[in-house]
Amino acid sequence: MISTVRVSGYLAVPLLFLLLIARHAGSNMSIVSSGGGGEGAHVDIIVKEVIVSPVGAHVGDVIHIDMRWMYWGDVSNREYQTTKAEIRANGKVVASSPFVYDYGASLGDEYVHTFHWDTRGVSPGVYTIRGEVFLWLDVTPYDNFLVVKEPVILLAPGAEFSGGQKAGGAGVARNPSFK
Repeated sequence: MISTVRVSGYLAVPLLFLLLIARHAGSNMSIVSSGGGGEGAHVDIIVKEVIVSPVGAHVGDVIHIDMRWMYWGDVSNREYQTTKAEIRANGKVVASSPFVYDYGASLGDEYVHTFHWDTRGVSPGVYTIRGEVFLWLDVTPYDNFLVVKEPVILLAPGAEFSGGQKAGGAGVARNPSFK
């Protein structure tokens, strides 16, 4: 007696999923992979420069922050991560942008973004600016941020700066490893 076994198409879905994942896992021959870099692989983002202007402003002004960062990890990158490039003022995120760190990043790839901090509704005061790109898998998280030494000084609208200072100026933080 011959019996017929019928297989639902739904049973093929897990097999198809595994085949697609295995294709992306590629060279490390792993079906379950977090990106597949292998044991020696590492990711490394380095924030190279943060420029803030103006550092003397009034509440309601827009502060412009330019940030440059680069990939400095494994030459054969096989990692993938979605994160944010963020600007913090006294620890609070005031501007951010999604950043996708992707397969195939080459050593030295550089990324540049301009952020705009709208200071409407912010209290007058002195603000320390920090630019950061956080990655969970980064092997050197200490170089994923820079703090600008020159603080942003926000005065109430119409208030005068003391000591003959004027609105404007710029603050710059550079990673000493890169000139």
